[in-house]
Amino acid sequence: MISRREFLGALAVLGIAGCTPKTSTTLPITVWGMEGLRDGGFMRPRAIDVFNDEVYVIDTTGRVQVFSSSGKFARMWKIPEQENGTPTAIVHTNRDTILIPDTHNSRILEYSPRGELLSQWGKYGSGTDEFIYPTGITATSSGDFFVSEYGEDAERVHVFDKHHSYKIHWGTLGDEVGNFNRAMDISKDNDDNILVADTTNHRIQIFDREGAFISSFGTFGIEPGRLKFPYDIAVTKQNTVVICEYGNNRVSHMAQDGTFIGSIGQAGRGAGQFNGPRGIALTDTGKLFVADTDNNRIQEFRLEDLT
Repeated sequence: MISRREFLGALAVLGIAGCTPKTSTTLPITVWGMEGLRDGGFMRPRAIDVFNDEVYVIDTTGRVQVFSSSGKFARMWKIPEQENGTPTAIVHTNRDTILIPDTHNSRILEYSPRGELLSQWGKYGSGTDEFIYPTGITATSSGDFFVSEYGEDAERVHVFDKHHSYKIHWGTLGDEVGNFNRAMDISKDNDDNILVADTTNHRIQIFDREGAFISSFGTFGIEPGRLKFPYDIAVTKQNTVVICEYGNNRVSHMAQDGTFIGSIGQAGRGAGQFNGPRGIALTDTGKLFVADTDNNRIQEFRLEDLT
């Protein structure tokens, strides 16, 4: 297993900012946020979701801040513990609840949209009902939960039913088909197939609900259509995939066969530029929100900007 120190070291060696290809800058619709602990400020926002036209953002202080779609601060709550680290994902369910993989506390937290803790499950370990570092979560139309996970013997996808009971898991550390190295996010497409952002393997892998491998796309690189540390993914209504590339400081749009459609972003601090982005959220109406992590802000674009 690659350690956190080795992972961050690899990013530094590869030169995140310096090797990003120069592209034209697409200007965002809105930009909000700055470094700080006050309401509306961020300390490296790295998880984002949109639910009922509100934007939910988690930063490295463990705060969940909620905004209007135009960036007006609405409310905030904090996860119970932050000493070990903070979450890397936030998603909503069809039960009108908010799910947070509490990555470094090895559990899943379920909240109401107002911040009331409704349930939690999981504990530290590599057993069937345990997690090392859960990173992302998605739910299929049947109500099953699929969790991406890394750490020690837990480079895997972990599946639970709607009652949080274990069903199956698949995956191990490696770079072969079905293996993972830092699976940092998971999503589903319109056919309930499961997509995994296999981050340090610089690819997206696609499976059916039983874990059978379907296909993958992406190879390491800076050219359009290649990937460099894909951290977060979102599937469009057309079944294409929007990919947040931490290492290329851009957001790419690709078909599931790997065909490149478009991208936005380049390294920088200006509007339309990114500095280590880690999260994206896409609405049914085509709004795209990007957690521009190391610039301590949120930027909003249109999906059509990536075509």
